[in-house]
Amino acid sequence: MENEVNDMQEEFIPRKRSPFYSLVALVTAVALFLLSINAYFYLIRPQPVDIPSLADVSGFLGSELDQPFSSHSAEEVKRVVEEIRGNIKQVANFIAAKSCREADRVCQSKALFYFVRDEIKYVPDERFHDQLENPLTVLKTGGADCEDTAVLLVALEKAIGNKVRLVFVPGHAYAQVSIPDYRSEKWLNLEATCKSCKFGELPNQTAMQKKSYHEI
Repeated sequence: MENEVNDMQEEFIPRKRSPFYSLVALVTAVALFLLSINAYFYLIRPQPVDIPSLADVSGFLGSELDQPFSSHSAEEVKRVVEEIRGNIKQVANFIAAKSCREADRVCQSKALFYFVRDEIKYVPDERFHDQLENPLTVLKTGGADCEDTAVLLVALEKAIGNKVRLVFVPGHAYAQVSIPDYRSEKWLNLEATCKSCKFGELPNQTAMQKKSYHEI
C-alpha cells in the first residue's frame, strides 16, 4: 500500500518544462506579431474611397491652356514640375484628403494613381518624345499621351513627398514611385494608361522590355 502511495505521488510531481519548448513558444509569438505588422502595412493599409473626379479639381485650375515645353528630358521635366509646384500641390492635397480618411501616405499615393488612371484619357501621339505638355494643361483637357500622363503622375506624387522617376521603354513611358517606410522603399510601378492595372502593376509586355530610368 505504501508503495502505491509513493507511486501516485511520483505521478503528480510536475515535470520541468524544457528550455527548448519555451524558446519555440517565444519565437512563435514574435513571428505572429511580425506577421500581424506586415499584414497591416502590406494588406490592411487604408484604401482610397470616393476619389474626386476631374470636374472636382477644376476649381484649382485656370481656363487658359499653357504652351507645351521643349522636351521630355529629365532636366526639363524637373524644371516643369518645380515651376508648377504650387498649383499641383493644391490638386494633390485635395485628391489625397478627399480620398483617404486617415493621413496614410500609401492610401494617398494610391488615390493619386487611380485618379489619373480613371480620369485622364489616353490619347496616342504619332511621335514619341514630342513636346512636353504642362501637367496643369493635361488636367484641363482630360487627355494625354503616355509620356504626359506619366509626368502628371510624377508631379502629383512628388507633391506629397514621394520619390518619383520616369521610366522609358521603346515607344512608351510610365512612372514609378518610392514611398517612405513602405516595402523597404522599393520602386512601385504607376502605369496609368493601362486601365486594368492596379497600383504597382505593369503589363507583361511592358515589364519584359528594356528600360531607362530618370529620377525627377
